[in-house]
Amino acid sequence: MRLEVSATLLRRPADSAAGRFTGHDAVADAALVHRLTAITPEVGLEIPGDRVGDPAELVAHAADAGVRIGTVLPDVSARRGRPLPLCHPDAELARRALVALHRAAAVAVDVRARRLVLRLRDNASYPGRDEARRRIDQLADVLGGLRRQLPADVTLVVDYAVDDPYPVRRTRPDWETALSLAAAAGPGTKVLLDPAPIVDEDPELSITTLRAADRLAGVLLGRGVRIDRPFALFLAMIDASEGGVLVRGRRCPVPFVVALAPAEAPGIEGALRTVASVQEAAAKAMLLDRTAWRAAQSAGDLAAATDVLLAAYETDASPLLTAVRAALGVPADTLASYRELCRDTHRAVERQRSLLRAALRLGEAGPAAGSVGRGDAGSAVGRVVAGVGRWPLRDAGLRGVG
Repeated sequence: MRLEVSATLLRRPADSAAGRFTGHDAVADAALVHRLTAITPEVGLEIPGDRVGDPAELVAHAADAGVRIGTVLPDVSARRGRPLPLCHPDAELARRALVALHRAAAVAVDVRARRLVLRLRDNASYPGRDEARRRIDQLADVLGGLRRQLPADVTLVVDYAVDDPYPVRRTRPDWETALSLAAAAGPGTKVLLDPAPIVDEDPELSITTLRAADRLAGVLLGRGVRIDRPFALFLAMIDASEGGVLVRGRRCPVPFVVALAPAEAPGIEGALRTVASVQEAAAKAMLLDRTAWRAAQSAGDLAAATDVLLAAYETDASPLLTAVRAALGVPADTLASYRELCRDTHRAVERQRSLLRAALRLGEAGPAAGSVGRGDAGSAVGRVVAGVGRWPLRDAGLRGVG
């Protein structure tokens, strides 16, 4: 299993408000998560939220940290109740949005990202059939031009969803609209499937259709299949461990994209808990007695099949997880190890700062500093340690860990 850690899982509100969260911070934090889990080798950056100064230096920094930049997500969101800026009727607004999007695409190329993901959230009121068609056609033109700008090894991913309380424009599912946009953009353009809006249809139909067209970029975990709903996550992992969905007579694996659980606070600890939840669900899926499960399904015995599922779900997966993590060379309890690491790092930072401050004070003492005995020096260091508590530490040195 390999998961990508999005900067959204790592960036705390205080970082966003101060505008101080950079691409280097996201890489450092993601590298620490990967070091503790061994299954998160990629990080996703949001543009312009995660500031990128020198792309070449950021790529080198990621390589040194043992991760790579997998996804770039440009901000193409609309204000509440307004159409997407990329297809806005105001030509100047649409032009500025298009320029910003192409700049983000250039950043994706410079940082050697594997994917450029466009999250198109249309929350404007229904404008009428002709206007809706015009907006879709304009989006298709934008995506076609963007696809031509990107090299062939960068996948353009479309995540399209309509947030409208009225079903008046639900003539077809959002994933079908996204599929039509991807098809219009050309080869190398795929769809990120959000199962949340899929209520009245079989989700496997959409996955199978996208897979058959070679347009499935992944299934989003976090909204439809929420991380904080363990049983739904367990069922999703069963599909993955079974080899995915059946397409043209063969099983195709389902790639997953992990979003933060709604009740989870962002940060490294939240990312570790999210990764652990997915891994635990996958471990329980591997413990499923598939022979008994298939036999119950073949016999049409719903109760027996449910009992087999619940038996696997209620089994303690800790021994399997411990064995897998030992084989990967990572701690069995990632959260406890992270807290221990942070405590030790915090102490090291405090010690270095106190010694530096003591040296500065002794230097300011001039020639008299040479006559300071061991006891005086210790007193100076003690005074400095007492004063360090007033120094603002940036997350107790956690950014430097990665």
